[in-house]
Amino acid sequence: VGPLLPLLDEVGTVSTFAVLVGGGLGMLVGSWTGAPRMIKSIAQDYSSLGPRRSISALVPSFLIAQIAVLLGVPVSFNEIVVSAIIGSGAAVGGRAAVSARKILLTVGAWVGSFGLSFTLAYAAAFLLL
Repeated sequence: VGPLLPLLDEVGTVSTFAVLVGGGLGMLVGSWTGAPRMIKSIAQDYSSLGPRRSISALVPSFLIAQIAVLLGVPVSFNEIVVSAIIGSGAAVGGRAAVSARKILLTVGAWVGSFGLSFTLAYAAAFLLL
């Protein structure tokens, strides 16, 4: 929602309230449809955690995300949740409970997505400007 607000202020056709409601509904649908599957996958594939410990990792993740929003710092909630679940698994079962290969692949995907988005944005700006 945050990146859309400056764009909509210039256009002025959609109210801020409508954008917030749309963003909230999108997050709600995503939570209902994807979150349980994501939590189960991360808890079992990345570290040896049960669903209860995985959900308990969501509470500090939520607090970190809310503090970041309050301070105006852009963060990825996905990265916060994955890091919390991996950290919980390492705290409970040590290094043996965490899949190092999956962690490296995930971090590589995060770095790769950042590099790809930077490259695409630079190319789009170069072509359009």
